[in-house]
Amino acid sequence: MDMQVEIYAGDVRYDRTWVEQIILQLADAFDIRIVWDSNAALLTTVMAVAGGVMGGYAGGRLGAALGAGIGGATGLGVSTVVTLREIWATVKEKLSELLYIVLNYLRRLDPLDYLEAFQILMRCTASRRELVFTIIEFIAQKLNKEVMSNMIYQ
Repeated sequence: MDMQVEIYAGDVRYDRTWVEQIILQLADAFDIRIVWDSNAALLTTVMAVAGGVMGGYAGGRLGAALGAGIGGATGLGVSTVVTLREIWATVKEKLSELLYIVLNYLRRLDPLDYLEAFQILMRCTASRRELVFTIIEFIAQKLNKEVMSNMIYQ
């Protein structure tokens, strides 16, 4: 038995790399991106506080508000947005449950043949959007990061 082929739910054999490719194809199609720089939130807060203090010292309340806004925007500008494909090797262990979510979704479409279920999924826009929405929610929750997509435009 190939190392990539695993047994799921006692009777279904599936190829882990194939399910990963489904996830990455959907991520590419819907342009799933993750705000990846974990230091950006800290930097945004620090810059906002520093801007507020300096603005308050130099110009009173209006200066403090303006300084906090400019400082916060400066800190937010350093965050990095990356595609799921770019960071997949880094996060796939944290997102291993995602493979089972996708596999279960495919089994709902065709319980006997998940390869045929993938063909059904790619032909049905509503099913594809539902699965992508589930993927986005799961990634955001598991990685505790902001996740963006162009799903609205698809």
